[in-house]
Amino acid sequence: MKPQKIKVIFNDDGPEPGIDSKSAGPDNIVQVKAARDLAAALEEEGFNVDSHALKSTHMDSLDALVRTLQGAGNCLVFNLCEAAFGKSSYEMHIAALFELYGVRYTGNAPLTLGLALNKGLTKDILYRRDIMTPEYCVMTEPPSRLKRGLKFPLIVKPLREDASVGIDAGAVVTNMKGLKARVDFIISNFQQPAIVEEYIDGREFNVAVLGNGARMRALPPSEIDFVDFPQDKPRICCYEAKWDVESPLYKKTKPVCPANVTDALRDELQSVACKAYEAMGCRDYARVDARLGEDGNIKVLEVNPNPDISTDAGLARAGAAIGLNYSMLVSEIARIAMARYGLPEDSFRKKDGRAMEPV
Repeated sequence: MKPQKIKVIFNDDGPEPGIDSKSAGPDNIVQVKAARDLAAALEEEGFNVDSHALKSTHMDSLDALVRTLQGAGNCLVFNLCEAAFGKSSYEMHIAALFELYGVRYTGNAPLTLGLALNKGLTKDILYRRDIMTPEYCVMTEPPSRLKRGLKFPLIVKPLREDASVGIDAGAVVTNMKGLKARVDFIISNFQQPAIVEEYIDGREFNVAVLGNGARMRALPPSEIDFVDFPQDKPRICCYEAKWDVESPLYKKTKPVCPANVTDALRDELQSVACKAYEAMGCRDYARVDARLGEDGNIKVLEVNPNPDISTDAGLARAGAAIGLNYSMLVSEIARIAMARYGLPEDSFRKKDGRAMEPV
C-alpha cells in the first residue's frame, strides 16, 4: 500500500518569482526556511512528505489550498500557517478549514489559536484559572486616568498581534503623557485596541510543552539573557531584538537553555506552563512565556500555540536539552498528533523508513 503523506503547509508572504526577493520581511524568510527544514527533517526520519505554500498575494492561493485538502486523502497536515493573506487574525481560519474538510493536522485547534491571539482574552482566562499574570486592561482610546490596580511602569502592545509586532523600546511608558501617546500610537497604526499591562523588570523565561492529557510534559525552561543591555532601553524582546539579526538588540538578547535556575524554580516554571497550556486548551505543542517578579512570583505573559519551530528557535533548543535533535523533535510532534487521531505511524513511512521509539 502506498504510504500516506505528511503535508507541510506554510505561509509564504514574500514576492512572486521574478520580483526582488529583498522585499520579503525577515519573519517571512524565517517561516519559509522553517518549512523547508521541517520537511527535510521528517524525510530524514523516514516519513513520506510534501509541502504546500499558502501565498498572501492572491486569492487563487486559497483555492489551491482547498484543492490540496480535497485531494489529500488520509494525510496528516503539519500546520505551519501563522496567518493568511498577511493577516495573523486569519491563522485560526486556516485550522478551521482543516476541520471543515475533515483533515487531520498537527497543533492547536481554531478556538485556541483565536483566543491566544487576543492577549486580553488570554489574560482573562489565566486570571479566572488562578494563574498569575501581570495586571492589565484593554484600552480602545487614550485614557484620562489610570485604571485601579495599574501602576507605572507599564508596557503597551497591540491587542491582536504576534511575533512582537508593535513592540519596540517605546512600548514601556512611565507616566500618563507617555501612556496616552503610546495607546494612541497603537490604535492609529494597528487599527485595534491596545493592551496595557504591568511591566515586570525581571528574569524572562519561556517553557515549551509537548503532548496531550497524561502524556503532556514541560521541557526544560529557557531564559532570555539581556547581555550588557543598553541602560536607556527596557529589557524586552521587541520586534527588532527578535527578527533583525543586524540589530545590536538582537545580539544582546541571548537565549540560555536550559536556564540556570534552582530545581525548585525549574519545577515551578514547568508546573505553571502546564497549567497555562491546559487552561488555553492547547494540544500537541505550545510555548508559555513568563517573567519572575521581584516578589518571587511567576507571572505568565503569553501562551503561544503553534510557536516558531525553526531549527534555531526556542522549541528546538528545549528539545535539544532533553536529547531530541531537530529531526527527532518534529517527528515527535507529528507522532503526538497521529496518536491523538488514532493514526498508525507506519502508514506515513516510506517502505525503508525507520520507526522511532516513543520519547
